[in-house]
Amino acid sequence: MYGASRGPLAHFGFLTSDAGFLTTFGTPDRANRREVPNDLLGYDNYYWGARKRAHRDSFFDELSSVNLGGYEGNARPRPA
Repeated sequence: MYGASRGPLAHFGFLTSDAGFLTTFGTPDRANRREVPNDLLGYDNYYWGARKRAHRDSFFDELSSVNLGGYEGNARPRPA
Protein backbone atom coordinates (compact mmCIF):
# COMPACT_ATOMS: atom_id res chain seq x y z
CA MET A 1 0.00 0.00 0.00
CA TYR A 2 1.22 3.46 -0.88
CA GLY A 3 -0.19 6.93 -0.50
CA ALA A 4 1.04 8.86 2.53
CA SER A 5 -0.84 12.12 1.87
CA ARG A 6 -3.75 10.62 -0.08
CA GLY A 7 -4.78 7.03 -0.38
CA PRO A 8 -4.70 4.05 1.95
CA LEU A 9 -2.00 5.43 4.28
CA ALA A 10 -3.48 8.92 4.74
CA HIS A 11 -4.97 7.67 8.02
CA PHE A 12 -1.41 7.59 9.40
CA GLY A 13 -0.62 11.21 8.51
CA PHE A 14 -0.22 12.03 12.20
CA LEU A 15 2.98 9.94 12.36
CA THR A 16 5.56 12.71 12.00
CA SER A 17 8.26 11.33 14.28
CA ASP A 18 10.13 8.11 14.89
CA ALA A 19 8.71 7.97 18.42
CA GLY A 20 5.15 8.25 17.10
CA PHE A 21 5.82 5.55 14.53
CA LEU A 22 7.18 3.17 17.17
CA THR A 23 4.30 3.91 19.54
CA THR A 24 1.76 3.10 16.82
CA PHE A 25 3.44 0.13 15.11
CA GLY A 26 5.63 -1.18 17.95
CA THR A 27 9.26 -2.16 17.93
CA PRO A 28 10.11 -3.97 14.69
CA ASP A 29 11.72 -7.39 14.68
CA ARG A 30 14.26 -6.03 12.21
CA ALA A 31 14.96 -2.56 10.84
CA ASN A 32 17.07 -1.79 7.78
CA ARG A 33 18.45 1.65 7.15
CA ARG A 34 18.01 2.74 3.50
CA GLU A 35 20.52 5.29 2.31
CA VAL A 36 22.54 6.59 -0.58
CA PRO A 37 25.92 8.27 -0.03
CA ASN A 38 25.48 11.18 2.40
CA ASP A 39 21.68 10.88 2.52
CA LEU A 40 19.33 8.82 4.71
CA LEU A 41 16.24 7.74 2.76
CA GLY A 42 14.40 6.02 5.58
CA TYR A 43 13.94 2.74 7.39
CA ASP A 44 12.34 -0.55 6.40
CA ASN A 45 10.74 -1.99 9.53
CA TYR A 46 9.90 -5.69 9.49
CA TYR A 47 7.28 -7.31 11.73
CA TRP A 48 7.54 -11.07 11.38
CA GLY A 49 4.43 -12.10 13.32
CA ALA A 50 2.19 -9.86 11.21
CA ARG A 51 4.23 -10.52 8.04
CA LYS A 52 4.40 -6.78 7.45
CA ARG A 53 7.03 -4.27 6.27
CA ALA A 54 6.47 -0.61 7.00
CA HIS A 55 8.74 1.96 5.32
CA ARG A 56 9.26 5.22 7.19
CA ASP A 57 10.51 7.93 4.84
CA SER A 58 13.09 10.23 6.48
CA PHE A 59 12.90 13.02 3.91
CA PHE A 60 9.15 13.64 4.30
CA ASP A 61 8.88 12.26 7.88
CA GLU A 62 5.99 9.97 6.99
CA LEU A 63 4.91 6.38 6.60
CA SER A 64 5.31 5.96 2.85
CA SER A 65 4.51 2.29 2.22
CA VAL A 66 3.32 -0.91 3.87
CA ASN A 67 3.77 -4.38 2.38
CA LEU A 68 1.79 -7.33 3.69
CA GLY A 69 2.47 -11.04 3.23
CA GLY A 70 5.48 -13.19 2.56
CA TYR A 71 8.44 -11.87 0.62
CA GLU A 72 12.21 -11.76 0.99
CA GLY A 73 13.29 -10.23 4.28
CA ASN A 74 9.92 -10.51 5.96
CA ALA A 75 10.37 -13.80 7.72
CA ARG A 76 11.99 -14.87 10.97
CA PRO A 77 15.55 -16.10 10.33
CA ARG A 78 15.96 -19.85 10.45
CA PRO A 79 18.30 -21.22 13.13
CA ALA A 80 21.75 -22.14 11.86
